[in-house]
Amino acid sequence: MLVKRGLIEGGLVQRMRWRRAGALALAGAAVLALLAGCGSKSSGASGKVTVYAALTDTNGKALAAAFEKANSKYTVNIVTEGTGALVTRIETEKKSGGVKANAVLLADPTVMPELASDGVIGDYVPADASKLPADLKGDGWFGAFQFYNVIIYHDGVTPPKDWSDLTKPEYKGKVEIGDPSYSGTTLAMAAEVPKLAGDSYFADLKANGVKIVQSTNTVGNDVASGAMSVGITLDSVCRPLISGGSPVKMVWPTSGSIPVPAPAAIVKGQENAGAKAFLDWLLTDAGQKELTALGYAPALGASDAVPSDAKIVTVPYSDLVSQRATILGAFTKVFG
Repeated sequence: MLVKRGLIEGGLVQRMRWRRAGALALAGAAVLALLAGCGSKSSGASGKVTVYAALTDTNGKALAAAFEKANSKYTVNIVTEGTGALVTRIETEKKSGGVKANAVLLADPTVMPELASDGVIGDYVPADASKLPADLKGDGWFGAFQFYNVIIYHDGVTPPKDWSDLTKPEYKGKVEIGDPSYSGTTLAMAAEVPKLAGDSYFADLKANGVKIVQSTNTVGNDVASGAMSVGITLDSVCRPLISGGSPVKMVWPTSGSIPVPAPAAIVKGQENAGAKAFLDWLLTDAGQKELTALGYAPALGASDAVPSDAKIVTVPYSDLVSQRATILGAFTKVFG
């Protein structure tokens, strides 16, 4: 059963992995902090909003433009990086005088309890968050949309139907997946797919010559180019490739796709009107429509983003928070 995320995530292994994933962001944030000096509140200036978002640069710019069109008195700067790099940046800025963002939009709900316990995120959530199901909200955050872990394959390849198919000899050396040490959306996949396909799933994939890459976007691009035949990625990666004419198709596994909420929150101490307006807008009809147009499955409202016959796994995210180190350790034990 999906439950409200309220447990505190922590642990040395987790922090070490975030720091490894965000090494470049760490150095960049330190430089920014030195340059900013006492101006840590600059992002809170009237009319200006800074959002740290785990989106592609293209989608970040499109989302900013759509918000500004609907709210002309605000200017929003969306800084895009992976969740791990953004968390490292946030930690560094907090130690150097204050987080420079007004709001965050990430891709891993398991990082939110620690951000809350560290005093990074505030209490503000949009009124429309009350319409969300319990699995799409937690203490100080709400899900702006959902990602889904799915299978992608190149045209001409025998279509897989389920996760276990990727261990078959016909896909030997042709499968690519992301690394949950770096990709926040991949963590839930690493935790839940072995429950569906067997405890030896990743060992079987390794024996079948699977390739591990950092990003689910890389998986999508590699399958689209034909460099790899099949991969585990996100629905939000597949849709733009398909609509752009890439020779790929998306499979919703028969045993169940793995959902990942995209948590959004205000930054404590930077709660200006523009940040609240941006978070509010994300859950409006216009905001959800824009997110859908960018390839994401909306949190509210009707949508054909998820097939009506698709099976969706119920992910116990509260367990993932406390078991993150164990999940990552099991994955690393197989792949090194």
